[in-house]
Parts: sequence; C-alpha cells; structure tokens
Amino acid sequence: MIVRERKDSFILVEQDCHGRLAEQIMSHWKEELFPGEEDRSSVLTAVRLHDVGWSPFDKEPFWNDSKQAPYRFTDFPLPSKIVLYRQGIDAVETVDAYSAMLCSEHYSHFVSGGDGEQSDDFLEYERKRRARLESAFADFDETVFRQHYGILQLGDNFSLYCCVNEPGVRKSEEHPFFVNGIPAPESLPGLPDHRLAIQFLDNRTIAVESFPFDAPFEVSYPYKEVRKEDIRKLGFQKAYDQADQHHTELRFVPQT
Repeated sequence: MIVRERKDSFILVEQDCHGRLAEQIMSHWKEELFPGEEDRSSVLTAVRLHDVGWSPFDKEPFWNDSKQAPYRFTDFPLPSKIVLYRQGIDAVETVDAYSAMLCSEHYSHFVSGGDGEQSDDFLEYERKRRARLESAFADFDETVFRQHYGILQLGDNFSLYCCVNEPGVRKSEEHPFFVNGIPAPESLPGLPDHRLAIQFLDNRTIAVESFPFDAPFEVSYPYKEVRKEDIRKLGFQKAYDQADQHHTELRFVPQT
C-alpha cells in the first residue's frame, strides 16, 4: 500500500493501481527511446502488472501498531513481501513470459542476499526462473533486456512520484525519494545523466525535464481517504472498506 498521511486522514493507493498508472505513463514513452519496439507490449504488460502480487494484501491492508498508521510498502515486513513478490511474478508468468522475466529482475533488486534464508531462497529461485524463461527465447538479447528493465524502473518511479506526493507539493517538500528527480537508468540511451528533473507546477500539472514522452498527456489513479476518526470508531479494516473511492487526475508536460 502507498500511504500519505494528512492531519485527519490517510490517503491510500493500492500498489496494483500504482502499477496501472505506471503503464498509463509509459505508454506515452517516445518510440525512439523504446529499444526493441517489437517487445513493447510485453514491456508495458510488465509495467502494468509489476505490483499485482500486492492485490490481495491491499484489499485487507495491515495496520502498523508501532506507528499507529497503515503499513506502507517501505516498512511492510520483508518475509511477507517475499511471499507476495513470488505470487505476483507467478501471476505475470501466466500472462507473458518476457514480462515475468522483467518483474523477476525488478523484485530481485529489492531483496538483498544475506538477509536470511528466505531472501537467499527467493533470489536463487528467481535466478533459475529467469534462466528457464530465457532459454525459450532463441533471439534473447541481454542488452535490450537491460534497457527494457530500465523502462520498467522508470514507469515505477514516475508513478510513485505521482502517488507518494500530495498534488501540487512544493519541490522542497517532496517525498525524499524524488527531491533530486527521477533516477535515469544508465542502460537507456538518450536521457540526461543520472536524474530527470520533475516537479509539480500546480495541483494537477507535472513538468518533466528533456520531455521523454511523445506529447503532453493526462492520467488518473484511484485512491481512498480514510479518516482517522473512523479508524478509531470502526477499526482500520472496516473504515477502509467503507471509505469512498476518489480519483486524482494529472497532466504531464515538458519543463520550460
């Protein structure tokens, strides 16, 4: 779950909704910056489904007693994350093998070797999964795969920027992940070194440096606002279930 805390409420965005927002964004990526265009559909499928494993967890989100707040994706317990990571990649594999390879690569960067037996087992399982899937592609290109993984990373980060920040936030008050911009994967040519500058111009407009998209575009994502008073009265799960769903609408434009 992606969580923003306000004075009297929590804004909650389901991880799978964040993934679908990521696909909306990256579907506008410039064709000349999209290597291996023939794999575009599989790459965008990976972008859309990369967090699908969170879906059952986010329907019944967990409450963090120590922080008196919902668990965020950043502080969710690692053993549970590993379970949902694997379930998610399994689900993607039933849809598209190349997409599953990309999602496997993505999640393997979130788990460190040496964090325990469960982490080591996960990394080894995913290494073998990628090798098995790769063997089915006669023309597999490791360089292009790395570039496609860079597109997945960008989609994840652009979407996270939208979801973890309050619309219209001042640059100085952005989430710490993005105060220096969006990380630019080294594997992708044609981007500024290291970071893409990004900022809100107003409550619904986001400006991006060296605009890497084909034209300005609009996206939206759903969220729930759960009042803290309702959590105290009803409990977190019931308050979440009864909260109305809203939508944030945003527009991406070139930075001038």
